Amino acid sequence: MKSRIAIMVGAAVVGAWVAGTALAQVPGEGALKATLIVDSPHVAVGQPVWMTFLIENQSDRPIRLEVPGSEPLPPENPVGLPIEHVFSGLRMQGLSIVSEGGRGWDPMPTYRPPLQAPVLDLAAHASVGTRLEVTAHYPILRSAGNYLVQWSPYGGSVVSNELRLEVAPLKQAVIWTDMGNMTVRFFHEQAPNHVANFIELAGDGFYDNLSFHRLEPGYCIMGGCPRGDGTGIRADGKKLEAERSNIPQSPGMVSMSLLGDDPDSGSCQFFICNTRVPEWDGRYTVFGQLTGIESFNTLDKLMSVPVDRNGLPERKIYIRSIRIVNAPSDLTPTAPYAP
Repeated sequence: MKSRIAIMVGAAVVGAWVAGTALAQVPGEGALKATLIVDSPHVAVGQPVWMTFLIENQSDRPIRLEVPGSEPLPPENPVGLPIEHVFSGLRMQGLSIVSEGGRGWDPMPTYRPPLQAPVLDLAAHASVGTRLEVTAHYPILRSAGNYLVQWSPYGGSVVSNELRLEVAPLKQAVIWTDMGNMTVRFFHEQAPNHVANFIELAGDGFYDNLSFHRLEPGYCIMGGCPRGDGTGIRADGKKLEAERSNIPQSPGMVSMSLLGDDPDSGSCQFFICNTRVPEWDGRYTVFGQLTGIESFNTLDKLMSVPVDRNGLPERKIYIRSIRIVNAPSDLTPTAPYAP
């Protein structure tokens, strides 16, 4: 036979079923874990926001999950979490959304659950989840802002981790030199920390009147060193962990320079490729790509400057400034690149 028991999680009750009558290992508080995952913490205004909703049974017993306030349908063993369970929070919502400034929203999602919802039998140590485009149900996330997002299914009896989500216009950088300008389109998804680091430094004027201190003819040009000799880092000493991707080192790619062979030593110096260099793939974090004819014409001019036997330009190539601007609205969040 089956015995119906109740397990308390927070202040609410979740229905559970266990096989047989032995209740020595009845799951208690903490038996269920809710996890919320966002595809990218940085999303362009108006772009989809994809999130994964995951429920995990951390106990040694199966648990039966029901949607509060709905008439239960026969138990299911689905390949994914039914949408009724995603929106099983208080007042049939699920997500709570608060701005970083403390302003809260209590949005009613556009989804309206049916009067009946399937019951789930979740095996011991099993998990079930689904992936949704949440702006279809929470339109507030189509607006620019910094948001804190949490998921509280099953009447709020389980609370997920808290996500930070930035919704903002796409940014790009314009590198101003005496020989022309270069526009850099960022790889926000592949290298979010390197992009944020570059935007911060440029916004603070860090790169103003620094130089491209090294040029390897036919390969790349390097710049952004505060000492002008390739040994400098940020004034605060901050270094970045590598963000590896499958983006190839090809013409126009902008990558973080390293100090020696340490993959986590990137700080402020960067280089721009002028050719395909497969042996650099995966070694350096690629965080941007030149875009536009003017950018590549400027790169060609810079690469034509004569250098000495040590790769040092015979005349100083100044970075007059790097400005962060909004990218054109018709651009997608991820820049295209050659495979």
